[in-house]
Amino acid sequence: MSDPYPSPEGSGTHTAPAPAPARPGRRNGLAVAALVTGVASLLLLWLWFVGIPLALVAIGLGIAALRRARGGAGGRGMAISGLVLGSVTVVIAGILVAVGVSILNSDEGKDLRSCVNNARTEQDRQDCSNRFNQDVGN
Repeated sequence: MSDPYPSPEGSGTHTAPAPAPARPGRRNGLAVAALVTGVASLLLLWLWFVGIPLALVAIGLGIAALRRARGGAGGRGMAISGLVLGSVTVVIAGILVAVGVSILNSDEGKDLRSCVNNARTEQDRQDCSNRFNQDVGN
């Protein structure tokens, strides 16, 4: 069987040229930071004083990382993920605030505030809370 690609030396064997060494691309640390802060903001949303600021940082880092990625640095997917996670955290926080305000402005919420303001002891406050939970549950 003959070699379809004879070598220039005439030995009959062909070796593929060695691939050029890969040039390391520019890393985008902002994209990694955006992704990490976006995930952390979503996980720490229940600590609103940590989760919401982290979400805002993730959004800012995501925007900056996208601009840097447009200039040739990698990490576009991580930047978008961080930006989306930060935005989702802000939206969820907004929904939770809206629900909380609507509950506190309801008749039951007004009754609870009035009851707590007129309570004299900790037991009275606890009774107000128990009554509120029963009213909301029904």
